[in-house]
Amino acid sequence: MRTASEIYKGIEFIRISSLPEDQKSAIWTSFDQEKIIKILKVDSLLNDCILYRDYLDWMGQNSGKSITVKKFTGEEERTLLRTA
Repeated sequence: MRTASEIYKGIEFIRISSLPEDQKSAIWTSFDQEKIIKILKVDSLLNDCILYRDYLDWMGQNSGKSITVKKFTGEEERTLLRTA
């Protein structure tokens, strides 16, 4: 599932913290860390941003891989095939 982008001063990006949990953990382990950018807004520094085009490229490369998701009860794990 793709996340909607944000735009600030012409920069189209997503925040890692706004991703679903499975994508968030996968990004931190498999995404090129040099492509994580910081965006300074008037009142805050966003230090977990990725250009939207880089996010889409990453999604395309990882769309057929399986991920492990724990059930809400925490008792079982199931492997699901992620669909983009």
